[in-house]
Amino acid sequence: MLETKQIIGARYQLEEQLSNNAGRQTWIAKDLNNSSTVIVKLLAFSPQMQWDEFKLFEREAQVLKQLNHPRIPRYQDYFSLDKEIGGGLCWFGMVQEYIRGKSLQQLLEEGKRFSETQVRAIAIQVLEILRYLHQLNPAVLHRDLKPSNLILGENQQIYLVDFGAVQNSAAVEGVTFTVVGTTGYAPLEQFWGKASPASDLYALGATLIHLLTGTSPANLPQRNLRIQFREIVSIEPKFISWIETLTEPDLEFRFQSASQAWEALETGDFENYHLQTITPPFRSKIKLQKSPSQFQIEIPGRGFLIFWDILTYLLKFLLQIVLGLSLIGGIFFIIIFLITLLMITVSILNGWIASEALIVIFISILLISLLIWLLKIGSREFNKIAQDLIRKNENPFIFGDYHFNLTKDKFVITRCKFNICYFKQQGNTQEIDAVKKNEFNSIFFQTRRRKHYFVAKKITQAESNWLIREIEEWLQ
Repeated sequence: MLETKQIIGARYQLEEQLSNNAGRQTWIAKDLNNSSTVIVKLLAFSPQMQWDEFKLFEREAQVLKQLNHPRIPRYQDYFSLDKEIGGGLCWFGMVQEYIRGKSLQQLLEEGKRFSETQVRAIAIQVLEILRYLHQLNPAVLHRDLKPSNLILGENQQIYLVDFGAVQNSAAVEGVTFTVVGTTGYAPLEQFWGKASPASDLYALGATLIHLLTGTSPANLPQRNLRIQFREIVSIEPKFISWIETLTEPDLEFRFQSASQAWEALETGDFENYHLQTITPPFRSKIKLQKSPSQFQIEIPGRGFLIFWDILTYLLKFLLQIVLGLSLIGGIFFIIIFLITLLMITVSILNGWIASEALIVIFISILLISLLIWLLKIGSREFNKIAQDLIRKNENPFIFGDYHFNLTKDKFVITRCKFNICYFKQQGNTQEIDAVKKNEFNSIFFQTRRRKHYFVAKKITQAESNWLIREIEEWLQ
């Protein structure tokens, strides 16, 4: 058995054991040649050792040899121990620079809670390390980035450690898999052996979520494979959206490089990254683009064709008036003729002198009554047609394009024509209670306060069903 104060590799005196896991040991040791403090990692060679473990141990040594970054511990030496020195086992040893400080995992276990400012600073420092690793040729992928592999040094700098080390293959939270990484921090593609630079970015995002919430990502709720943490942190919404882009399960929607993620964090301009155009229903002119952080709809207005609608309704109204007048005129003529004939007959039989005046007065009253009745009928018919026009077009004098922009925090609805926006509504995305449509296939948001926001108007049934499905899926 290896013991404290024991000298191994002819120069390293063991001082403190940091870990002892199934054939693997990590020690703080003193280099007797220069009195410096180093880290010594040991792997026992035994029949129980998996060959993959040795390959990964050897690979870590080879990787560290070629790295030269101020916040990656430097490789110093590699040696082996025979059974006499190793307590009955042969050991492979690797020596690297010792970083004074604590891992972020240790700090979390001690109850430390990280502020948004601190987490941002950590994110930037880790991105700088990943930029260096990913720009090497070939790119070096860490594959196991997590709080326990990030050391906060005494100089308040972040160091990335443990390149390629594997503890065992148990699929439980906090345990490293053979090759693929750690549950809760490794993205799906890593389980399939298709790790890429974006895989390290996912692990960084999961680590930041752990620092912000104090809870391992594996223990947080998920929806459609996305880690749900927005509701339990109080930080800037844009920073939340940035982390959500890091941890997007779909590789295509994730930041593709550390440089891209760093630039987005610095500028705050990342919502349009990887906007995907969705194919609309047949013959539809609706333009839909979406990403994990943004959902955009553009619906072309009817333009000046709206005036054709108005002209059609006016012609319909005039035709109804003409038909009504023809019918009323015929009836009126018959009535007047009969009344006039009757009055003339009575006047002649009785010899009334004033019968002509009476006839004139009666006819005048009848004409006025008919005119009032006609105006009442015409007004009611016009109002009915106008209401029908407004209901079907929502507003007969609006002919611009609908623009709808939805993010995790808010939504904005505008109506524009010739780059002039004359209508705008906005609201809180979290207040959306349901996405519905009315009898005219107009889609609207219903908030928890029963307020309605129209998203799309005068579209086909196929378009409305398609948009509702897409919006509901994105909101989930």
